[in-house]
Amino acid sequence: MEVSMKITKFKNAFKDFTDSVGLTFDPDEENYEEYQEESELAAPAPKFGLNNSTKEDVVPSFNNTIPKAEIKTPINNTVQEDCQTIFVNPKSFAECRKIADYIKNDKVVTLNLENVNGKDAQRILDFLSGAINIKEAKWIPISRNVFTSVPKNINFLYDGKNDLKQNTFLDIDHE
Repeated sequence: MEVSMKITKFKNAFKDFTDSVGLTFDPDEENYEEYQEESELAAPAPKFGLNNSTKEDVVPSFNNTIPKAEIKTPINNTVQEDCQTIFVNPKSFAECRKIADYIKNDKVVTLNLENVNGKDAQRILDFLSGAINIKEAKWIPISRNVFTSVPKNINFLYDGKNDLKQNTFLDIDHE
């Protein structure tokens, strides 16, 4: 495939995606937002001292309102979604696909492996670690056999003493 065909295919796929999520996209139209240079927006430097003021200096009025046509709203490109936490207590390796789908959808997943034998627990963690790696998320060990996956767009703070090793999830007790 030549490059122009790949670009056209990508543009069409991107257009299909943006249409499906309700955005408009015209791959041939160049959308640029106009902005003013900082020098145009900056107010003149304030004058200091007693002899620097003149009658022409304008004192700003806080009572004036800006007409709605002049108010510009910044564009926010991030989508704020409700953060969901899902607690799972798998019984076997067969439940991994459903758990991986939660991780794929950027959900916070707390995984309790207390009731799974050591070999299956290791397989589950190995499989889900692949999903974690793809999504650039991270595992947070909560206890010996309980872990929370945290998506990369969520900050995680832990308040307390953490006696667990960095690689705890690799050292699960085998029964």
